[in-house]
Amino acid sequence: MRSIMQDIQSEFQRFVDSRTENLLIVPCEPDHSALLFKVLEALDDDPESLDIFLIFGHLFTDPGQYVREIPPIISIQLAGVNQELVKRGELALPTPPAELTDESQKPSPRLVGLMRYVESLVKDERRVIWVFFPLEIDAANPYAELVNYVYDELKTGSLRMTKLIVRDGAISPNLERGLGGQPNVKIYRPELDPESLEKKLNEKANDPRLPMEEHAQIQMMLAGFDVAHQRYDMALARNLELADYFGRAGQQHQQAIVLNNIGDLHYTQNKFSEAQTWYERAINLSVGLKSEPLVMYQSFNLGNALLMQNSFADALIYYGAMEQLARASNLPVQQIQALEQMGTANYRMGKPAEAAERWEKAVELSRGLKFEEGERTNLERLRDLYRELGDARRLSVCNAALADLKS
Repeated sequence: MRSIMQDIQSEFQRFVDSRTENLLIVPCEPDHSALLFKVLEALDDDPESLDIFLIFGHLFTDPGQYVREIPPIISIQLAGVNQELVKRGELALPTPPAELTDESQKPSPRLVGLMRYVESLVKDERRVIWVFFPLEIDAANPYAELVNYVYDELKTGSLRMTKLIVRDGAISPNLERGLGGQPNVKIYRPELDPESLEKKLNEKANDPRLPMEEHAQIQMMLAGFDVAHQRYDMALARNLELADYFGRAGQQHQQAIVLNNIGDLHYTQNKFSEAQTWYERAINLSVGLKSEPLVMYQSFNLGNALLMQNSFADALIYYGAMEQLARASNLPVQQIQALEQMGTANYRMGKPAEAAERWEKAVELSRGLKFEEGERTNLERLRDLYRELGDARRLSVCNAALADLKS
């Protein structure tokens, strides 16, 4: 994965270093944008780089709304810079002029004004790269008009040290249709949809120059693709190889994760006894590492494997461990999940009172969190239980609570 991120970073850096290009259009769907965000953040955080990246990923509904949310983001970053300047005994940078936050003015000129203001603060030939990367674009044409306005300004050369990177749709590339082929514009299609990404990973996996650690990371991702396509034998082979590698390398944390993944593979195929064996190996390793997050997660998985084999008492032990760890770590959602399964195990053991107690507690926690899914699921379990028991009073309370949720 590191090498794929480096490839993306190289594409961005080539654009930044270009003497002619000042607009980079990146057609990419929101679901496939996580790697791009990571790379952009890495470029911004690079201590050896003098370039400044200003990334705006908020929703675009109209130009006024989008531009309105930019000055507060800049102000937060400016406050951090000024704090450091004051510590060094230097003068603080000036705040944006009032007209740049005056919403009675048109948003496009205000945005260009903000760009000029930021560029005026930057010295020593440093470049400012503005990144418009809204993961939701509700109005494609106004978005294109805003980008075109900024591009027209960039063409004049008045923003000498400013560049712009913008997200476009990959399925319906509105910006690419209008600006593709224009001077100073570059189109970069990263091809990060699952099919393309899997192809790239397979190509990287066959590179003999790849360090073993990165090869292992790629194999973990490819195993995930194998599972998604129900290639369970291939996924198992990869994970067995990974478990062996991490064991020999002394990377026990990674080894515990892979052992759990092997358990998941068996669980997915309804091989619950085999899943139990691998979950037990994983949790034993995690306990030795004193990794509470891994122990908590793997306890839940082991509890589920035992529950599916009707080993209710043993399942309760692991659900109880998860509930305690979640409570101690202040992770209420995980605590709710454990309580729900504890209730299920108690019910199937023929202990309705204990089941009701766990589900009532899960409802109480969910309600406090305003976690409607958890509240609804456990109320439905309680409703069915009280109907079965003939408890009219509690059944009425459950139905009323469910009706409130629906309304």
